Amino acid sequence: MEYLQTDRIIFQPYTDEHNITLYKWFNDPEVTQYMFTGQKPITLQQVNNQVKEDLDGENVIMLVFDKKDNKLIGIVGLYNIHQTARKAEMRIIIGEKEYWGKGYGTEITELITFYGFDRLNLHRIYLGYTSANASAAKAYAKAGYVQEGILKEDIYRNSQYYDSIRMAILRDDYYERFYQEHQKMFVKI
Repeated sequence: MEYLQTDRIIFQPYTDEHNITLYKWFNDPEVTQYMFTGQKPITLQQVNNQVKEDLDGENVIMLVFDKKDNKLIGIVGLYNIHQTARKAEMRIIIGEKEYWGKGYGTEITELITFYGFDRLNLHRIYLGYTSANASAAKAYAKAGYVQEGILKEDIYRNSQYYDSIRMAILRDDYYERFYQEHQKMFVKI
């Protein structure tokens, strides 16, 4: 398996030795506040089961490390890969809060998008986020994703309803706008 990287981050294949870190993130209300699955306590066994299920499915899941200190900062993946339609859902979590607001979300999104189109030959990559997550909206738009729809009051959290926003990027649009630049930026080792 090849590893993709930028100047600041490197993707590595998922290994379950990091489940304890995911357990910590998934039990942190700040980290999970915008997740579609919501804020709820989760056991380490539930994390183990979910990861096993995700890895057994039609998914590509990568750990995201800071290259400077080799610190695990997040997880990203292409889920529900549909081979015939050549589409997948992108999901991302940056669990280490000191990396928030510094452009890592955009960088990770760009790198997994490059991987999906260049390596997996996808036609379409889509995602969803909670309307209250302004940082996600900015990162995804900067990475070339365009809004396709709004599901009104789709998410219920902390006694309040939120819209969920759906975005996507198509292969032709990606290649026209980003591919040449990204091909130079994203070095494989």
